[in-house]
This record gives sequence, structure tokens and C-alpha cells, in this order.
Amino acid sequence: MLFATRRSEAPGMTLEGVMGPNGRLDDAEGMSVDAPQALCVAGDGGLLFSSGNEVRQLSRWGAKAKKWAAFDSAVTAMCTSAGGLVAIGLRGGSVVVLGPDGKAASGWAETALQGHATDCAFASEDEIVAVHNGYVTDADFMSVAPWDDEARGQVISLSRDGVPKVVADKLHCPMGIARDAAGNWLVSLFERAAIIDIEGQTKQSGYPAYLGRIRRTAHGYVLACLARRDPLIEFLKTEREFVAEMKSAIAPRHWISPRASSEFSHDLPIEAGSTRLYGEVKPWAPSFSYGLVIELDDKLMPVGSAHSRANGTRHAISDVIEWNGAVIAVSRSSGELLKVGKAGAAA
Repeated sequence: MLFATRRSEAPGMTLEGVMGPNGRLDDAEGMSVDAPQALCVAGDGGLLFSSGNEVRQLSRWGAKAKKWAAFDSAVTAMCTSAGGLVAIGLRGGSVVVLGPDGKAASGWAETALQGHATDCAFASEDEIVAVHNGYVTDADFMSVAPWDDEARGQVISLSRDGVPKVVADKLHCPMGIARDAAGNWLVSLFERAAIIDIEGQTKQSGYPAYLGRIRRTAHGYVLACLARRDPLIEFLKTEREFVAEMKSAIAPRHWISPRASSEFSHDLPIEAGSTRLYGEVKPWAPSFSYGLVIELDDKLMPVGSAHSRANGTRHAISDVIEWNGAVIAVSRSSGELLKVGKAGAAA
């Protein structure tokens, strides 16, 4: 049987209907940011976003952003508590907690994880849950994770004393965490195209994308997607000998895998097939990078989407959040914050 050796089931959803290709991300208002990665809404209602080693604050869309905090290493994750505390995950594994003024919060010890946090959320004013995807750095995880069978990701509880406690492990590249309407934790899995609960039970699966962070909104959820699922990658999961040779012979950057960058290069897989008619890249051309935001209802079913297709540059959506009634997304590829539109407009 042709697909008998598949490592995992192929996603069941396709880019049709409410997830049909469109230009919403390419048409969105954008704001240039140096090395953006994460978002959260501050206690005073301002938008906090990471820019390399800094966290900047935006009072309203279109205003000039102000420096809110700075660190010795890059910011990888952020979240806020109901009381205005802000937790910051840093490359290298540190998690620090700041007060509403951007200064270190009293009573919180700095925590060091085995790898950097890919997402975090406050369980209470005294506890944070952090997600670690199982990779020490994020340089090549998008290339490696689709071909990695080992599930080493964790969800870790952090208390004020700085002592981490593992609450879920052996997860395959978890990327985001959010609470549902009942207060239960949901975790998004990058390569498995699924959202699970803290016990590892699948709540919804089959998304046609490599998942980033999931965020609760007034209408359900929004899901940041780092790339779309590619049929070639799914097919090659049946070709074990080819994959073994690919992994042993060439560097991960050149593997047939999703990518965060929309750069064009003839030395990357399938890029020679991306030019059509006078050298112009068409929206439907082969591409391992893509921009996608999926709006979900309370049952985690898609009700809308926003795309940047093969000929766009606003790819690798690492975070998305509802702010002042609008969906704000981070494009790592183009280095921008995007104001996609009114939250729930597609519902």
C-alpha cells in the first residue's frame, strides 16, 4: 500500500472554503520592526512587541513605538497577567517577570529552562506555564522538526521561587499555549498540525499548516501559522531512503522543509519551479514559505483566514493577537507587524 509507511497522518483540511487563498496579509497595514517575534497586550491596554533584544510598546496603531524594556539576548516569548505582570522568555532559556513599568517584579526569581520558551501564559499571579519545543536553538527547527521522530517538547510550570516543574512532556514540537473558555490549557503542535490538551489528547487536528502560537479572542481563537503544509513534504514521508540520504548528505537549510524566509534562491529546493512567465513568481507557484493566519471558533474549527501566498513576502507568522478589536500578526519573513482586520469579521 502506497501510504502504509507514513509516519503521521496527512492533514485533512485543505486551502478551500473559509481557508481559500486570499491577499489579506499582503493587503494589511504594516509596521516595520527589526527581528519581531512575540506579542502581548499590556495591563494598560498598550501593545507590547519584541524587537530583537528589546520589548517595545505601542499605545495605538500608527503611533510611534517606545522602548519598554531591553535584555542581553533576544526575546522569544511574552505574556501578561490579569494584574499587569509581564513574563519574558529569552534566548538561552531565561524567563523573567517584569512589572507594569517594565522593571523587574519583586518576589520573582529568574528561571532557566533547558531551551528557550516558544510561548508562555500566566496560570495565576503566582504561576507561569511555558512551552519549550525541544530544540536548543530555533535556527533550523523548521527544517528539522518535520523529519524528527523524537518528541522532546515540554510544558513547564514556573512559580515565584524560580523552580521549574514539568507538567507535560514528550510532545512533538509544541509552539503555543492558550486557555479555552473553561480554563483548560490548549497546546498547538508545529508539525503534527494539531491542537491538544495538557494531557496530550487531541482536540482538533488536520490543519493545512505548520502551527505557531494560538491565542484566545472574543470570538474564539486565532492561530499563527509559520508555513503551509506542502504536498511534496507529505509525500516524501513515505520515502524513507530518500529522506535518510537527504539528512545525511546536506545541511538542514537545504532540506525539503518549510522555511521562515520568502527569499528566492536557485540553490534551495523547488525554487527553480517558482518562476512563471517573464520571471514573475505566481501566487500558486511551489513555495516552502507562506503566510497564514487562521481564525477558529470555540470548537477550534476554521471560520476565516488571511494569506500571503508564494508571490508575497509576509510569510512565517510567528504570533497573532486581538488588540483593540483588530487582529495583529507578526511576520518574521518581512519583519513587520500587520494589522490584518477586525477580529471575528470572517466568523
